[in-house]
Amino acid sequence: MTLHAAEVGPGVGQTEDVGATGYATKRLVLASACSEACPWGELGEFLRDAVRPDGYEIILCRNCNRTEGPRLVANAALPPPLVEDDLRHGTTRRINAHVDFGITEASMLGWAYRGQYIYAKDGPYTGLRLIARIEDPTYLLVAVKPQLGISSLAEIRARKLPVRIITDFQPSVMPVLDYYGIDRKSLESWGGSLVGTKDITAATPFDVVISSLASPANNPESAFWTTLTVAHDLKFLDLDTALIDQLVDKADMVRTTARWGLLRGVDRAITTAGRSGEVVFARADMPDDIAYAIARAIDHQRGELKWFVRPYSIDPLTVGNGRGVPLHGGAARYYREKHYLD
Repeated sequence: MTLHAAEVGPGVGQTEDVGATGYATKRLVLASACSEACPWGELGEFLRDAVRPDGYEIILCRNCNRTEGPRLVANAALPPPLVEDDLRHGTTRRINAHVDFGITEASMLGWAYRGQYIYAKDGPYTGLRLIARIEDPTYLLVAVKPQLGISSLAEIRARKLPVRIITDFQPSVMPVLDYYGIDRKSLESWGGSLVGTKDITAATPFDVVISSLASPANNPESAFWTTLTVAHDLKFLDLDTALIDQLVDKADMVRTTARWGLLRGVDRAITTAGRSGEVVFARADMPDDIAYAIARAIDHQRGELKWFVRPYSIDPLTVGNGRGVPLHGGAARYYREKHYLD
């Protein structure tokens, strides 16, 4: 193993030569994420341990995350340089090996496959294939400080309120802002602002929270919900039915209910839109026997998923459903043997 100074500068990161990798070696590089409860990171650890009895060694690329996973897998590319956000979450090693397969969010895989949204300029990546879908629910929720005195987001534009809105800027959230006529330029002209979810603490000034990653789990992407709802008394708003219909039709979400007690302040059942699904995926050129082994290992070890930070589960009725992304032939063979595709 050889270590080199990484692109972020001397002393703060290293590139690691891991030796021969690829399908012929049974040493596969997985586009994963950080070890600090990042969903793709902990699912990478689950997968690494699940396939070990079959003789596979999974090398986790901890900085093959954010929107890059599908691109890296599709192009069999080398991992990108380390960035400050990687270091902040404990990722100090860059793997110097081509990426073989990956883990990402289910909708993101679909966008990459079809060349939509963040992949519109460089996609479509039609060589991507699903191996397994792992359920992982989050909700679109809107919460406000009660003293703001509003019962609908529509009042923000109508009254030109100078509110500070915390949002995750997900493609599933931007239609909410558009629907209620809230844009950055107008908001700032009223004295308000849009604030990202990075580095949110209980002391962060805010008036409104809009996020499709609502969950009581403490992974980095969702933990701010627990932080804010514990520290503040918040009022949760209902969304217009027409908006929920739009999100279901166009944003790859489903109609669902956030049940009482999901988070502190959720004092009733709230009809909303949600999403569920992280996916293990590969390229079409992955040999069938490898995809079969991965699908089988995930299924055989699914009981271990209950011990992770996120509420993961395997549903036999959806594990092979790529929602438009083709299922890899090797994985399909395993699921047919188990009658999951009936």
